Amino acid sequence: MVFTQQNRTTKQKGNATVETILIATVMVPLLTGIPLLGKMADINNTTAQSSRYLAWEQTISGSSHKSAALLETEVNNRFFARPDLHIRTDRGELTEEEQTNPMWTGYGYDEEEETNRLVDFGQGIQTQVVNESPESLAGTLSSGIATIGRTMARITGGEWNIEEHGLYTGTVSTEVASNASLTAGVDCQGRESETVTACVSRSNTIYVDAWDASNAEHAGRRARTFVPAGALEGVGNAVAGVVGAIPFFADIHGLRADGNGGFGYVNPNVLPLDRYADD
Repeated sequence: MVFTQQNRTTKQKGNATVETILIATVMVPLLTGIPLLGKMADINNTTAQSSRYLAWEQTISGSSHKSAALLETEVNNRFFARPDLHIRTDRGELTEEEQTNPMWTGYGYDEEEETNRLVDFGQGIQTQVVNESPESLAGTLSSGIATIGRTMARITGGEWNIEEHGLYTGTVSTEVASNASLTAGVDCQGRESETVTACVSRSNTIYVDAWDASNAEHAGRRARTFVPAGALEGVGNAVAGVVGAIPFFADIHGLRADGNGGFGYVNPNVLPLDRYADD
């Protein structure tokens, strides 16, 4: 009986060593790759956030849209530089080594080793903004209303510059550089590259129905578009010249288009009766 127990013990020697080697073969690469996976997730989230900013900046800038170069500079400075840098709107593109994100590096981080960057700061980031009409009933209605508005504005002398498209899509593409941790892959143009591992591309779309006005006078000029009497502005000016020369008609006012009257004039400062308090 004692002999049998010793034999079994002898057969089990070395099992723990084999199990440790097998587990280490799987766990060591997994554990060492977790920081790299976290950095890739951070790059992905940053790209998504920057695409929202890109689309939003176009929707709020109105007719004075920012240039593509300025938007790309702002995206680079606000999202892909060091996260502890102060945001400044008048700053040029940040490209210095000390302004890079210290977290986006491969293994063996070295401040002097630019080839170890996961994102080529200032160069591996591309932005694009597209403004188009939605391919749906909303787009058809928007196009029809815009055509009617422009036609009426030419007749009545109104101002019709309302957004016709309004579907803004901002896309940010980030090229993850190849280094000692990652192998070569495909760039953002879909081409095989020895210096790029992958392309992280994220888009954000905002639909803007820009029925807005900068002030009351602006709203009045837009409302005049749908006042048919505005087409008689020239007639009113001519009649006003004749009336002014005849004393009998001296009390007739408001015929001349002088910014305070005339055919088609809309006074935007008049409030409806239900807006007045009952005293």
